[in-house]
Amino acid sequence: MKLNLREWGDPKGPAVVLLHAFPMSGAMWEPQIAALRGYRVLIPDLRGFGGTPLVGPWLIEHAAADVLESFEGKAIFVGLSMGGYIALQIASAAPERLTGLVLCDTRAEPDANENKLKRAAAIDFVRKNGVEPFLGPFLKDAIHDQRASSFLHGVAAKSSPEAVMAALGALAARPDAVPGLAKITAPTAVLVGSHDKITPLPLSEAMRSRIPGAELHLIPDAGHFSNAENPAVFNERLLSFLKRL
Repeated sequence: MKLNLREWGDPKGPAVVLLHAFPMSGAMWEPQIAALRGYRVLIPDLRGFGGTPLVGPWLIEHAAADVLESFEGKAIFVGLSMGGYIALQIASAAPERLTGLVLCDTRAEPDANENKLKRAAAIDFVRKNGVEPFLGPFLKDAIHDQRASSFLHGVAAKSSPEAVMAALGALAARPDAVPGLAKITAPTAVLVGSHDKITPLPLSEAMRSRIPGAELHLIPDAGHFSNAENPAVFNERLLSFLKRL
C-alpha cells in the first residue's frame, strides 16, 4: 500500500528517505528538516501512524514493500530503531533501490523469546490501558536527554492503541537481518546514541563489523532517539556521510 508521504527540500536533490521509530510518526524527523534542505527529503508515515491508515496486522516485510511502493527511483534510506529494521529489509529485498544506508539506534538481530513475551505483555497492556500509560515508562527508559522528552512524547501520543499494538506485533515477528549484512554493498553508516539502553553500542559495533566498509558514529549525550536528543551532532554526522556519497 502507498503511505502518507511528505516531501521537503530540493526536488532535484538526491533522495533521502527518513524511516521513523516506534511508536512515532514521520513527525519525529522535524529536527533534521532544516539540515537536509539541499536534498529531496521523503518522510513516510508507516501503517497506522501519522496520516497513514492502519491496514493490518502487518510485518516488517510489508512495511518495506509499502515504502518502496510509495515513491520511484533510488534513495538513501535513513532508519531509526523500527525504521532501521525496515531499512535493512529494503537493503535485502531491493538492493538496487539503495544509494546509501544509515542505520540509527537499531539492530540486525531478531527478538529473543524473552523480548517477544515482553512485546506480548505490552500489547495486552495497551489494549487494556491505552497509549498514554504505556508511553511514560517506555520513553523514560529510552530517552537520555530529557529535554527531548516533551517533543517525542507529543509525537508518540498521537498514535492510536491499534497502531501501537500492530507495530509491537511486527517488531516481535521481524526477521533476522544478520545473515544479509555481509551482502550489503551500498555505502553504510551506523549512528548510535552513547547512552542508548534499548540498542546499545555493542549491537551497533556488531553491525558495523559485518557490513563491508561501514562506518560507525557515536552520538554523545543521547539515548535511543539520538536524532532528537542531540540533533546538532546527529545532523553533522549524517550530513558528513551524505556529502561523501
